[in-house]
Amino acid sequence: MKEVKIGCSSSYQKYGKRFDTSIIKLPSNINISGLFTSNKFPAAPVKVAKKNLIKLDKKKETALFVNAGNANAATGPEGLKDIDKMFTDYKDINILPFSTGVIGERLDLQKYGKSFSLAYESLGKSSWKNFATSIMTTDKKEKIIKKSINIKGEPINFIGIAKGSAMIEPNMATMLSFVFTDLKIGKLKLESIHKLACEGSFNSITIDGDQSTNDSSLLVATGSSLVSLSKNNERKIVKTIQEIFYSLAEKIVLDAEGATKLISITVKGLKTENMCKTIAKNIANSLLVKTAAFGGDPNWGRILMAVGNTDIIFDEMKFNLKLGKVQVYKNGKLNPNYSEKIGLKEFKKRKIDINIKLGDSDKISKILTSDLSKDYVSMNADYRS
Repeated sequence: MKEVKIGCSSSYQKYGKRFDTSIIKLPSNINISGLFTSNKFPAAPVKVAKKNLIKLDKKKETALFVNAGNANAATGPEGLKDIDKMFTDYKDINILPFSTGVIGERLDLQKYGKSFSLAYESLGKSSWKNFATSIMTTDKKEKIIKKSINIKGEPINFIGIAKGSAMIEPNMATMLSFVFTDLKIGKLKLESIHKLACEGSFNSITIDGDQSTNDSSLLVATGSSLVSLSKNNERKIVKTIQEIFYSLAEKIVLDAEGATKLISITVKGLKTENMCKTIAKNIANSLLVKTAAFGGDPNWGRILMAVGNTDIIFDEMKFNLKLGKVQVYKNGKLNPNYSEKIGLKEFKKRKIDINIKLGDSDKISKILTSDLSKDYVSMNADYRS
């Protein structure tokens, strides 16, 4: 997407020479959908980005200003003033700020201001990988998805970038996510697709049950492609966008702080999808289940405990549990053919599938999570040191 310009720089504050400041400049007349944290203490950049998206002037160019290392959260009115001061010289463009890092610290306007200035000067000289690296905090690797599909011989391009490794909980994760496409699409339809894609991805992952103050997701359509969304191509395009969001969510879980396992939890059969999601989420956030996964211990009793430890009512005789394709429990009874040895093989895998059935309906929910390792405790104990 040549119409999108990227510039990256470093403030030399937390990560040495590594990029930690970036700008993505977008052309005028674009459409943007934004989804943000529901935490009751939204960070200053979240407040500003939401406000600026509402009053976006489509005649102007738009720029995303992203910094890592400082969340500019819990900084009160001063945090908002700092953003105004930081971007005083950029009044001719629409400004969308995003921050990730430590909560409760004021931005160093001098260092970040200089870094943003250098990033702006280098627009067009940085790569998508540079950008993906610049927004990392405790992430171990950058997260990039690139796809291109053809509609009647004409290409539509997609690029997705995300960061996040902890403080991750459904209703957005401690994450920044930016997905770009050159598709021609109206704003209302873009927002509808964005919500659908987020619901099956970022709103369906959890690492530690904590939701960040800075969670932000953008879906940007530049409109430079010759292809417009239509009834004939909508299904293919929506499926592609959903796949990109899901792949980014999976990368986040696999890169969770100290993670060694990706755990997929599917719950079905209850009256509503939300009921299924409540139980799946309870399993995903169970420290006992997560530590069992880390130790490779197929302790199905911990899963059963987490299923029953909610306000959701179900018939225990309809409880079915599979580890991968292995039937552990069937209709409320332990499968006589199940053995610890069989379960052990499933829990030694890099990807663990836990499948629960609690009734006869077709309602279903899927949650992704990671195991809980010694490294997670160590990394978060030393995070500000």
